[in-house]
Amino acid sequence: MKRPACTAADVGRGFTLIELVVALVITGILLVMAVPVLNEQIDKRRLVAVVDAIYGDMQYARSEAIRSNQDVQISFSGGASWCYGMILGTAACDCSVVASGPGYCDRKRVDYLDFPKVSIPASGGISFSGNKASFDPVRGVASESGYVIMESALGKQARVNLALLGRISVCAPASIGLAGTYPAC
Repeated sequence: MKRPACTAADVGRGFTLIELVVALVITGILLVMAVPVLNEQIDKRRLVAVVDAIYGDMQYARSEAIRSNQDVQISFSGGASWCYGMILGTAACDCSVVASGPGYCDRKRVDYLDFPKVSIPASGGISFSGNKASFDPVRGVASESGYVIMESALGKQARVNLALLGRISVCAPASIGLAGTYPAC
């Protein structure tokens, strides 16, 4: 079968070099504008993920105390190499201990490697005395009230609060928090 010959109408169907360059420049401008927004969204999602994990783990510690009829202690360590862990009983656990043995958090252990580019500020990031709190097995009340602040790489913060009656809540500082994600502190 013979191919039909090119007509004058077919010649004008391609792109000129100027049209391609303009399209590439517009694409480049859009990418440059989108990258910072994307980085901010990734940073926000990292912070939300760790805050939600701490919130859920505190709820778990409270329910585990009631279920097992024993105190459950949750211990925190701040800074860039932060961690937290849970143990059954009144003895404190050291969340920096990674293998079973004395001080190992046998119920759960989470650290900065699980949530990169998020930290607990070394100064004022943990308000619990001794960096630990526990839940009573009878009513699930907390040994003391306090909070843990988590901070993203871009400086955004969120705070997980623990009230004496065992209520756990999350808020965000007004000026450096996650506006629209959590209520203001």
